[in-house]
Amino acid sequence: MAREYSHGVATLRNYAARIGLGLCLIAAPALAQSADSSSAETLADRLGQAIDAGDANAAFRLAEMYRSGEKQVPRDLAKAVSLYKTAARLGNHPMAMNALGIHYEQGWGVKTSQGLALLWYRKAARAGSAMAMANLGKIHARGDGVLQDYRTAVAELKKAAGDWVTVRVPASRLGITRDSPFRFSAASIVSAKNDPEIDWGYSRRAEWDGVTLRKFVFDTQFDSVKPADITVVDIRSDGDDLLLDIAVFGGAKREGVIHFIWFFDTDGRESGVEEFRLKDAPPLEPVRMPHADSALQIVLRPGPAAPLPVFLLSEGKPKQLADGRFFKGDNVAAQYDLGIVFARGKRNPRDVGGSIKQNLRLATDWFFRAAEKRPNNPDYANGHAGAQNNIGVLYSKGNMYRREDRRSDSKQFEPKPYRQAALWFRRAAAQDYWEAYSNLGFLYEQGMLLLDANGRKVSSLYSEALGLYMRAADPGGLVRLKGEKGVAKLGQNVPGLTVAQYNLGSLFDPDERIAEGLSASAERELRQNKNRTRAEFWYSQAAAKGHAKAQVALAKRMLGRAKLGAVDRVAALKWLFLASDKSEGEAYKLLDEQESQSVKITKAARVAADLFLPNPEAGEEAVGAHQKLERLAALAARGDMEAAHELARVFHLGTAPAMQDYTRAFRLYNLAAAEGHPAAQFHLGMLYSTGNGIPYRAKRGIGGFSNLKRAYNVEAAGWYEKAANNGYGEAAFYLGNLYAAGSNDLRQDYKRALNWYQKADALGNIDALNNLGYLHDEGLGTRRDRAKAREFYTRAAKAGHAGAQMNLSAYYFEGLGGVRKDLAMALDWAKKADDQGEPGAAEKVTAITKIMQRKK
Repeated sequence: MAREYSHGVATLRNYAARIGLGLCLIAAPALAQSADSSSAETLADRLGQAIDAGDANAAFRLAEMYRSGEKQVPRDLAKAVSLYKTAARLGNHPMAMNALGIHYEQGWGVKTSQGLALLWYRKAARAGSAMAMANLGKIHARGDGVLQDYRTAVAELKKAAGDWVTVRVPASRLGITRDSPFRFSAASIVSAKNDPEIDWGYSRRAEWDGVTLRKFVFDTQFDSVKPADITVVDIRSDGDDLLLDIAVFGGAKREGVIHFIWFFDTDGRESGVEEFRLKDAPPLEPVRMPHADSALQIVLRPGPAAPLPVFLLSEGKPKQLADGRFFKGDNVAAQYDLGIVFARGKRNPRDVGGSIKQNLRLATDWFFRAAEKRPNNPDYANGHAGAQNNIGVLYSKGNMYRREDRRSDSKQFEPKPYRQAALWFRRAAAQDYWEAYSNLGFLYEQGMLLLDANGRKVSSLYSEALGLYMRAADPGGLVRLKGEKGVAKLGQNVPGLTVAQYNLGSLFDPDERIAEGLSASAERELRQNKNRTRAEFWYSQAAAKGHAKAQVALAKRMLGRAKLGAVDRVAALKWLFLASDKSEGEAYKLLDEQESQSVKITKAARVAADLFLPNPEAGEEAVGAHQKLERLAALAARGDMEAAHELARVFHLGTAPAMQDYTRAFRLYNLAAAEGHPAAQFHLGMLYSTGNGIPYRAKRGIGGFSNLKRAYNVEAAGWYEKAANNGYGEAAFYLGNLYAAGSNDLRQDYKRALNWYQKADALGNIDALNNLGYLHDEGLGTRRDRAKAREFYTRAAKAGHAGAQMNLSAYYFEGLGGVRKDLAMALDWAKKADDQGEPGAAEKVTAITKIMQRKK
């Protein structure tokens, strides 16, 4: 079977975790070297004295010592968290607040709380932490504790990746009021050859619904070589104020003054300010926003960032407001992540809506930015290797215009794409990036590249390809030491890049066609080195790491043997089941041919596939974690369904060393759920309700699908009910939610929702209390009874439920449910909700506080 180009060259790879949006971790400031414990104690004492004097940096440095256990200070994460909070309190320290976000997200030294993680990330981002801004983007992209929303993720990532200016202004100064629509837009002005050069942003309608406001606009036409071209404008509410951010691509040198202008149209009528008078800048006629009633001007001067003058513009003289701030982002991980998102395109879940369309030009811009050398950044002194590799991939696939032509009217494709691809692959390979070795090898194998790094013609395409594949497939030299036969006899895993091991299998496979257009000598050499035994060895290594095409290739070779025993047939079908779960079409066909031969063998193969553990690509550092997974799989094979459930959770969450794999999780949950495991039944219901990981022919156990995803709420309800009847309170709550919401395949039924919430309450579920309060509050599924609703809200609020705290605050604010109107109690409950980062709580605290102040 011929190999398509995309199968051999590594796809755009996630250099960080999962989507490439891994945590942006903190780097501790350099600490003085200390030779012994006494000097460490002395340093800690000195820092403690500085903290007592109000030094936030000292608090952060000491927190880092307790976090890392360096300088012979005992590692104490709880103490580190306390000191990070001290640094945040003393100096609004952005790195400390970002660290707190990480600790709450990961549960390091504190109880895990995604709400508090978001709260600290947001505070750190407002204080100028590009790391925190990137972490916010990561959370929105993955949907951790928030609705998954790639558009919001991109808005945050663009700020972290480029530069951004921010300003806080009372909404009233702009004529913006709650529950009234308005339009906004933004522009930047720089002087170009004595004439103003204006970059206009798009206009968008917004309406502040009285709770929270968040709207942003992307500019997909920005020019990455200019210092002030806008990538995103972002507006959101904070109490009675508006927070306004404008991000630019960054990287270009700022030599002159840049003026950023926000436009606001609050009445929507034809009248408006015809010409705004700018402070120390040319007059501006808002061509694309002719009906603006007011505007803000932010002045960014060259040189070190300082507080930015902000002016309110109208028909009269500009009026100065509180200063804005400029933050330099240049977060390399965020730049790379943006490249990944735009290279692939991302669609939001149906209940969120919207998408990020694939845009290879934008992906290239961000990859180029991440690939730049940064001598002052030790992590990326030679550029981001993953970005360099991905630039090579784009060149090799013919997706790259000549860089200087990408914004011209007449574009020309790169005339020598494979040479350019090789250049970038070599830059990544110089940083020992495995995929770059493999990609270079593929170019040589296919005859797309004939020259070496010095421009000389290589003597053997086969030798070049083999050598490069081996560097990626066997970086630790295990095969070089023991030989392929020795490794195969011992059944050892060869740590290395999976796609390179698959490429080696294909290189040796006699059934794989040789590329056309090669010289006769190159073709002859490739043909002479075909070897079925070697092909099967490398296919087995790649298959054991989860490579679907390698699994099919290996299964075909096993099934083609003259004599095939039951054990080998089970193994072959196992590989086909695994490949079919990844929608590998050829595996479907082969399974249809094999399934009917023996029900017993087919069932054994299905179980073996469900309990399959992919070998790690990494070396010794992954061995311990992988051995733990092997122990779980062994226990599950002996009938321990708790182990099967725990293993399913590893794949569901993507816990290292496993990669996130919803289909594997589905299979393992199903295995345990069928034996009555309540938690597995619940989590299986969750996968059905979200449509994640459900095989296309789940009952037969064949295949997965990637292009079709929908919720199966009837099946979800069935599993939730089984789990609830087995005493799993969260399942009863989720089942109540399904009936309360209703869907195309499950009729809305508030009475059933009420019954299941009551069962969840009986099983100790706090979330159900809040929903019981809501049903009695609105009279859904029962008669309206606000006194009873208040009882449920109070129970949930006292148990720490932030939503119930907000609802109880509203009851005290209005005097509902048999309580007297009590602003102090309303404020107290709103503050408790705000402390947990509940959306809208900050606005409610501000509003109640102002009412109380007016009444004094």
